Amino acid sequence: MKRKAYIYPVTNRIRTGIYNPYLDNFMSSTFQQISYLNSKYPSNTGILNLFRFLHRIDLLMLNWIEDLPDKKGGIFQTILFLILLKVIKLTHIKIVWTLHNKFSHSSDYLALKKRLFFQLLKSSDLIITHSAEGIRFAESLVPGISTRFFYFPHPVVPVKHEDEIEELKKYDILIWGTLAPYKAVDLFLEQLYEKKLETRFRILIAGKSVSDDFFNKIRKYENASITIKNQFIKNEELTVMIKQSKVVLFTYAGDSVLSSGALIDSVANGALVVGPDVGAFNEMGNEGIIKTYDNYEELFTILERIDQYYTLEAKEKIEKFIFSHQWKDFSKEFEKRLNNI
Repeated sequence: MKRKAYIYPVTNRIRTGIYNPYLDNFMSSTFQQISYLNSKYPSNTGILNLFRFLHRIDLLMLNWIEDLPDKKGGIFQTILFLILLKVIKLTHIKIVWTLHNKFSHSSDYLALKKRLFFQLLKSSDLIITHSAEGIRFAESLVPGISTRFFYFPHPVVPVKHEDEIEELKKYDILIWGTLAPYKAVDLFLEQLYEKKLETRFRILIAGKSVSDDFFNKIRKYENASITIKNQFIKNEELTVMIKQSKVVLFTYAGDSVLSSGALIDSVANGALVVGPDVGAFNEMGNEGIIKTYDNYEELFTILERIDQYYTLEAKEKIEKFIFSHQWKDFSKEFEKRLNNI
């Protein structure tokens, strides 16, 4: 018999123009084991929508819940949710939390977020992570907690290529995905100008900005060699952009990031990826699937030599990773862990 679950967050994504396919892929791959009662009922009240379903569910499945204080009415929601977590532990309901990041990308309400984070570590019956660093980080905070973790590299949605004709490389560097401060695109562009490299590479930056202010901040760096587009990137457009680019670059600053859907989507398209040496980037770098860097000096050295890295061996490693880390593979392993809680 299927388990009944409430999964967070299911919201009206059309309003923001920003869409993360992770939850849709998660639900699609696990629908045979789990019935997601709120999947067709987007919430306009945040986590408070949970009360509509609480009496009917076996599982509470949480994603990015550490950002709850940042939401509308977030302080009230967070305090109520902290109380609710303790109540849920007295019932038959099991809590499954996907740990996407070490902590929230925003430092606002930091004390409340830390309390929420620790409570989630203590209350969760199963914690999913797509980076082994997530387990090490949690273990440093709550020794012995690793037994409640389920690690599986971020699942891949394979991309079908109708032809293998080599595209003319229109760009040296592609930076894509939601444009947000924690991704540090502005800092990368600033470094380019400081080092007099602003025309050295043909760069395309494309993604929906989280705000007009942030987009205006990075748009000032646009020139004949740097193109910046404030728009959501559809899958078909992404495939074309990656084919036209020598490398996909991730410029994340800090170490809050554990895994990245954009990283996996890039690898799924067969891209040569360069990213910071943290979390899943570090792990995939150690496997030779992507290139990683520790600082800007190392990054610019890699970019200058990028043509040397996309070898036949590198392509084979990417293909092997795609073959063995798809959502169907994740679903099988997840079901085994779910049956043990």
